[in-house]
Parts: sequence; structure tokens; C-alpha cells
Amino acid sequence: MNLRRLNPLSRSIGLICLGISVASTGYAEQAASQTSATSPVLEQDVIELPTIVATAQKKAVVAAGTLGARSARETPFSIQQIDSKQIEEQQAKSLGQLFANEAGVAAQGNSYAINSHALSVRGLSLDFVNGYKIDGHPFQMASVELPLELFQEVQLLKGATGFLYGIGSPGGTLNYITKKPTDDTQSALSIGYRSDSIVTVHADTGGRLGSDERYGYRFNVVNEKGQTFNGTDLERQAISAAFDAQITPNLVWRANGLYQQRDLKGGISSYSVAGAGAYAYQGDALPKAISGAKNLTAYDQSYYDSDLWALSTGLNWQINDLWRLDASYAHTFKRIESRDETLHLVNEQGDYHLALRQFYRPTLQYDSWQLRLEGEWQTGWLKHKIVTGLERQTQSRDLNIGDPNIDPDLNTGGQNHVYPAGGVLPSGNIYAGSLALHYDGDSPREYFRISDWETRSVYFSDTLSIHEQWSLLLGLRKFDYENKNYFVSGKLRNHYREKPLSPTAALLFYPNKNTTLYASYVEALDDGGYVGSTYANAYAQLSPLESKQYELGLKAEYQNWALTSALFRIEKGMGYANAENYYIADGQVTYDGFELAGHYQPTPSLRLNASATFLDAEYKEAEAQLIGNRPAAVARIQANLGAEQKIEAIPGLKLHGNVQYIGSQYIDAANRLKVPTFEVVNIGLSYRVPLGEQQLTYRAEINNLFDKKYWLASSNALSVAAPRTLSLNIKYDF
Repeated sequence: MNLRRLNPLSRSIGLICLGISVASTGYAEQAASQTSATSPVLEQDVIELPTIVATAQKKAVVAAGTLGARSARETPFSIQQIDSKQIEEQQAKSLGQLFANEAGVAAQGNSYAINSHALSVRGLSLDFVNGYKIDGHPFQMASVELPLELFQEVQLLKGATGFLYGIGSPGGTLNYITKKPTDDTQSALSIGYRSDSIVTVHADTGGRLGSDERYGYRFNVVNEKGQTFNGTDLERQAISAAFDAQITPNLVWRANGLYQQRDLKGGISSYSVAGAGAYAYQGDALPKAISGAKNLTAYDQSYYDSDLWALSTGLNWQINDLWRLDASYAHTFKRIESRDETLHLVNEQGDYHLALRQFYRPTLQYDSWQLRLEGEWQTGWLKHKIVTGLERQTQSRDLNIGDPNIDPDLNTGGQNHVYPAGGVLPSGNIYAGSLALHYDGDSPREYFRISDWETRSVYFSDTLSIHEQWSLLLGLRKFDYENKNYFVSGKLRNHYREKPLSPTAALLFYPNKNTTLYASYVEALDDGGYVGSTYANAYAQLSPLESKQYELGLKAEYQNWALTSALFRIEKGMGYANAENYYIADGQVTYDGFELAGHYQPTPSLRLNASATFLDAEYKEAEAQLIGNRPAAVARIQANLGAEQKIEAIPGLKLHGNVQYIGSQYIDAANRLKVPTFEVVNIGLSYRVPLGEQQLTYRAEINNLFDKKYWLASSNALSVAAPRTLSLNIKYDF
């Protein structure tokens, strides 16, 4: 095969397949003399260790919000689940890495910047206020990256989730499942290295106590420190604890808590093209992407520090074989203090103006209460699976007061301080060296309550089993949503209250025990927010934006292969300014898409994975000049192809690799500036060896193997993609 004649995507795929094939042959020849009759026994020992057994439980249950706990096969929505074993195998530290094999999911930010959380699903950015959950309870993800080492699983429910999880973006909901007490006593210690000089230590232990093992525990501790590939200094500490107690045979109490402190020094947050006046972008093309290893930090005094807490407790009562009651409460808290740099690009040549923004300890906290009853009963030939419950969430947000020279009852309130204030922003070029600047200003070290909101809801769903092969899901959630926004002085800016309904319906057909066909309808509700100061109806509170999703899907899982597919349409409400300069919320943008994903295992040692998403999105109702345009940061085609190869001659050794392809994307609604297509190749290996009765695992991973330079797209902004990155890890299970 002449790889030079192939296009970049085909060449990358060919290199992965050829590399795995050569590695497999080479290791087989090298280790032929070492194989013996004991080899199968050693392989069996490796497979039966507790860390591997946990994988069998991964597909059993999905935490599908108000649908309760059910299998993925019974859930009429597109779902992706990634467990702790896969997180470790990929050595993933960010959501972008975690979902690198999932088409239709794209990172919009760099792991070592304030937009590290940013994720796009089906062309829609996840709502950082309502789109992320920890054990089903809300957490505000803006500008932080949760510590993946502390979670047993990360579940992504794609599409509109209004009935399932409440108000949020129709792109989907991401739910982090914390690590819980283990049935058997087990502990693990791992040490990792990531280029350029980041070292991570992680300890994990769990088990049960008491003569009858009524009490369970799980502890995780993480320490990470070093310098990233772009010169940013990173220091991170995280800890989690989980407990449960079997009060009676049918009543279990549980409690979980986690804490993380993550400090970054230096680094560029984002590259903006949303400037105005002298800082407006000139031209119809973007600069060529620079290397993610380039350090353009201008101020030695720039930093981004975050602290977060998440605490929860609950009771689970198994009333009888058919009915279960679950009650839980969670409190989450996030605080940020920062002085970070943003480059405002102005032309294709890479010229920019630099702004330094400062936030002084803005905080956001949630309190969340949930009560859910699940049960089954039968009326004649009709079986019912009922899920009903109550939820209440409160959120409060504090922000620094911004520019004290502006009347606090006239300005928008809580604007971040930009340096240098009122002067000309320093300028530079992304292809040149970094600027050498010194920060000698300050912003007010005061903050105020900018908003309070509360959501109360009641919901009911019934899954009716009409026949062994048919079921019908009907559900309805009633909201009582209240939002209050304040001036810096404490005066009420506006008060908003609505009581919308969010329904869902789905029809499921099971042709056999391995296959599900479904058709579903669900609605989502986005908080409309309030109107900016440049419009005639400034500061008016907008009604929630309603979105609708229609989906046809297939889920099939057999011994050697699996396939999922979904054909969907999302109709999303949007806001825009009319001819009279009033900002109104009656526009619409549609997303028509098709997803396909699956794996095939031709031999016990080889597994092939593939996925693709085809998406056609356009503005249907908006300003005249936007009709027919594609929304920002939406690629028409995304695809992934990967392979995993066990080297049978060396028990415990496995190679893996994948190619990720993302099509071109506009970053502005006017469709003037486009990010080119790119492909990224990742490869890695893991080697598990028994050490007495324990296990030692070596891992190596290279992300962006060919050091591709490319931009990550978001609305009116760019992020530099990570360069070629090496990760090494050694883990001891004892």
C-alpha cells in the first residue's frame, strides 16, 4: 500500500491498522519462546481481578433522570457511558479526551484553560449551568474541569432532556457518577507523568466493615503538579469519600463528598473574534493555527484558581420486590479567583489586542432536593412501570462589582474588570513571541449577589408494556421556575416567574432480546436570560426558550458486535434583535442529524470501533441575513475509527489507537469565518502483569501523534488544540 497517495484521514487510518498489525507480528515473534502451558492461566488471573470485573456492570444501569434506573436497552434516547476502567485506559484528564472516540461530541476548549469544560453535543454547546450533574444533582461547570479520577462512570445523554433533567440546553446532559464503596476490600496506587512535566499521584481504596459488612467506604486522593505543554503551571489536589450503611435489610443510607482545588498560572484562555470598533475582526479568513505548545502569556501575574465542593446524602428504601423510594439532598459550591488573558484577533495575519480580565472570588452554589418513587404493577394484560417524584433546586450567584466608576444601578452589574481600563489594549502577533507586560492595576475586592433562582417540579412517567415486544413511555414534568436578578446596590433588577410543562413520549419495539427500536419525542427548556444593555429593551427578562426533539433509534448488542444509530431533529428556540433593536426570543434553528456507532470483534484479541455523525443545521427564523446560515461551531461530518489489539503472545499487553475527524465549522452566525477540517491520531498501550496475587499495570498514551496544529471552534472564539502529548502511568492494585 502506498500511504503517500492517500488523503490525510485515510493515511492516518492506514498507519494505525499497519502499526497494530506490525506490533502484533513483532511481539509474537519476540515472545514465541516464552509461551508455555501456563500462559492461559496467567491471562485468566489478569482478567478476573476486581478492576476488570467492574466492567461487566457498566451497561446494566443508566441513571436516566426522572426515568429512574433502567438498562440502556430500555432507554429511548442516545446514551454514551464511559467507566473508570476506560478513563484509566485513555489516561483522560479532560472531557475532550474522554469522548475522543464518540462522533457528534467535540471539545471546544483546551484542558489547561478556563474553557476546559466546554463540550458540544449534536452541534449544541452543553449548558454549563444546567447541563452537568453529579449523581443526578446539578453542578455549575463553567471554567472548571472536574477530577475524573474520582468518578466511577461518566454518562452522556444526548439531545433534549427537559423532562428527564429539567431546564437546560437541548444538546444533552452529562452526569458524573461518583465512586461508591466496593463489595470487596481493594486498594490501588498510581503514578503518572504527562508532558511537559506534570506528575500525578492517585490513591484509591474501598471495602466494607462490620461483622455483617453493613458499612461501606471508598476514599480517593489525587495530587498533581507541574508545567503543561504551553508553559502554564498547574497545581491540583482532589479528594473524595463515600459511605453507606445498611440500616435494615431494605433501608440503605449513603453519603458522598468531593473537593478539588485547581490552580493555573499563566496561559491564554481564548482567542476572540467578537471585538467591536478598533478591535473588530477584519477579513473573511482566520489565521492559520499555531502550535498548542506555544506560550503567548504576556503577564507574569496572570492566574486562574478554582475551588469546588460537592456533598450529598440520601436514603434508599426497597419497600418490597416491586417498589422503591429514594430521597436525596446535594449541595455544590464553586468559587473562582482569576486574572486571565484573552487575545482579540483582528485579521488573518494573526495580529491581536490583549485584554487582562480579573474576577474576584465569584461564587455559585446549588442546593438540590429529590424524592423519587419507582414501582411496577399490572392491570390485566397491561404492565406499568411508574416513576414519579418531586424536585427542588435553588441557585445563588455572587460576582465582583466590576468598574466602580459606573453607576451600579445603570450598568449591567457584575462585569469583570478589564485591564488596562479605559486605555488602548496592547497589541501583538500570534506568530511572534509573547509580549512582556506588567500588571500594576487592581479591581475592587468586593462582590455582590447578582442572582437567585429556584425551580420546583413534579413529574410522572408510566412505561406501559403492551406486549413482550412493545412498550410505550409517557411522561410529564410541571415546572415552577422563578428567577431574580439584582443590581450591584442590591436593588431588584427584574423578577421572573413561569410555570411551563415539559412532556415526553416514546414507543419501543423489541424484535428480540438483543435489539431495540424506538421512536421518541421530548422537549427542553432553556433559561432565556436577560437582554443586554445595547438593546432598546435592555435588562428585560426573556421567557424560557423551548426546544423539541424527534428521534428514531436502533440499539443492538450481540456477542461479537454492537450497533447504535439515531435519526433526529432538534428545533431550538433562539433570540435575536429585530429591526427596532428589540431583542426578542421567537427565532428558531433546526438540527437534522444521523448518528451511527458500533464495534466488531472479528477475533477474541481484536476489536474495531467506529462512529459517525452527519448534521445539517440552519437558522429557520431569525434576522433576514441569518436565514439559511449554519450556526456557529457545527461540523457537518464527524467520524471516529479505532482499534484495540491484544497481543496473545504476551498476556496482558494491549495496543489501541483511533483517528478522529471533524469537518469544517463556522465560528460566527454570519458564516464569514471558517475553521478548516482536521484529523487527529491517538495511540496507546497497556500492559498488565500479575505480581503475586496482585496486579501491576503499565500504560502509555500519545495524543495528537502527528503534532497537528488546529483550532477548536466555539461561538465567536477559538482555542488552540493540544500538541503531541505523551502520558505515562503505572498502577499497582493491592
